[in-house]
Amino acid sequence: MFRYNILTEEVKSDFAFEVYSDTISELFRGAGIAMMEAMIEVNKIVAKRTWDIELESDSLELLLYDFLSELVYLKDVDVSLFKDYEIEIKENEIYSLSCKAHGTEIDYENDELLTDVKAVTMYKFLIEKRKEDWYCHVILDL
Repeated sequence: MFRYNILTEEVKSDFAFEVYSDTISELFRGAGIAMMEAMIEVNKIVAKRTWDIELESDSLELLLYDFLSELVYLKDVDVSLFKDYEIEIKENEIYSLSCKAHGTEIDYENDELLTDVKAVTMYKFLIEKRKEDWYCHVILDL
C-alpha cells in the first residue's frame, strides 16, 4: 500500500507531491498515480490499453526519475494517461523496472484535463528509506 500527499503550498507554478510506501514497487506505483493527479482525476480514467515499460538505472533515484519521465513521454507521444501500474523492481548489479501501465488515449472532447505536465524536475527530488517506509518527494514542471 502507498499514500501520497499533494503539496499545494510548496510551489506556486509547479506541482509537488510526496509518497510513502512499505515497498519500493508500491512507492513507484504511488508516484505514477500522484503524477497523473496533476493532469486528471485518476478515478475517472477507464483503462482500455496496457503499455509495457522496461527501464534500468544505476540508482533507485534515477530509476524513479526515468519512470516518471517515461510516463510524460508516453503522454506526449501516445497522447495517453494512466490509471494504474503493475511494477516489479529488481536489484542485481543495476536496478531494473518492469511495468505494465494501464491507461487510455486522451479524449480531448470528453476528458476534463486539469493541467499538462511538461517534465519531471530534479529540484528537491528525493527517494529514501525511512525506518519501515520508503519515501519520495517530486516536483513536476507544468
